[in-house]
Amino acid sequence: MKIKRYLDKDMRHVLRRVREDQGPDAVILSNRRVEDGIEVIAAIDYDEALVRHALGVSAETEQQISSDALAEFAEDDVTVAEQLPQPRPEIISTELVQDTSHDSLTLRDMQNEMSSMRSLLETQLSGLVWKDTSRRSPARAQVLRNLARIGLAPDIANIIVDRLEPIDNIRSLWQAPLAALAQTISVSQDALMQEGGVFALVGPTGVGKTTTIAKIAAQYAMHNWSDDIALVSADSYRIGAREHLQAFANIIGVKVYSASNNDELGETLDRLRDKKLVLIDTEGRSPRDRDLATRLAAYGRNSERVKFYLTLSAATQEAGLDEAVREFDKVPLEGCIVTKIDEAAQLGCIISNLIRHDLRAAWFSDGQRIPEDLHCAAHKKLWLVNQAVECMERSQPRVDERMMAEKYTQVSFANA
Repeated sequence: MKIKRYLDKDMRHVLRRVREDQGPDAVILSNRRVEDGIEVIAAIDYDEALVRHALGVSAETEQQISSDALAEFAEDDVTVAEQLPQPRPEIISTELVQDTSHDSLTLRDMQNEMSSMRSLLETQLSGLVWKDTSRRSPARAQVLRNLARIGLAPDIANIIVDRLEPIDNIRSLWQAPLAALAQTISVSQDALMQEGGVFALVGPTGVGKTTTIAKIAAQYAMHNWSDDIALVSADSYRIGAREHLQAFANIIGVKVYSASNNDELGETLDRLRDKKLVLIDTEGRSPRDRDLATRLAAYGRNSERVKFYLTLSAATQEAGLDEAVREFDKVPLEGCIVTKIDEAAQLGCIISNLIRHDLRAAWFSDGQRIPEDLHCAAHKKLWLVNQAVECMERSQPRVDERMMAEKYTQVSFANA
């Protein structure tokens, strides 16, 4: 098979070049839009075996998967066994655009059709690879299913499974992976309660920064003097933010100070140098807020004397967590605080993000009680994993084999 890359300003010109160079029997393997126009990968002498090899399906695998097994995997429409030996009808040939001026398909129609056909082929090949993995290593496949049930992302699940010793009994299918998962979570020691300092909680709106500050202050006050604590409201964005913090401060018996901008924050911190613990409640901002970068840069000017903790809600979806970490990481983060653990349907998402971004967890919060529902993360890693299992047992999520094939084979292709 001879493969070649073509690049031109639009699809019409690219396909014309493909036809002139490789002839009418050329096959379009992929297409995408790039800065300079449209990029197309085309081939002649198309060889299905080579495509399978490029996607990670070995010749041995090809022999092991019989037509009966392929038919078993394909539950809808035609079977995979009927589809894969005949890839040409599923890939757009340059014959479709032999005479573009007289073709009824628009450019958008052709692009959509090419994309859907490629997606179909990749889905079917993904099914073959997952079937092969399940047959070669049924224990590994079952562990991946178990981790998927608690919501753990495929890339993190593969890391956990790769660290396991060979599993020789059924009980280890749960115990060993969960223990490895707990060990993989990074945590920071409880230096705040012991040493004090100046700490600011940053994060998206509604993640519980103000309540968490009240919990930290209350725990510190249980072992120290309330006069050693000061709370600073740097949230001029939300209406009633200072009053909310003041209500908690009245219960604990500490004072609240305000700082509406970075200059006022610096002046306030200068006045509070004699305090052993200063907690700064910042405004919640969406990771997509245009002013977020400017505000974080202003906070960063105080980074030499302020330690920043990113506050994340365990009830947030994985994509939202990833986005928040990327945007708020623009200030030097000392660690992370995970809130609303009791409100999450699955805890695998937050665990995946902690591991993926190497965030050191400082505290876990699982309720509204002050200060009882705040836990030092250094002593609660296994507890968090057990909570993830309890969430799974309550919700009883289904693990679909097609979903497993798609997600885990995509990760394998990306790492290949």
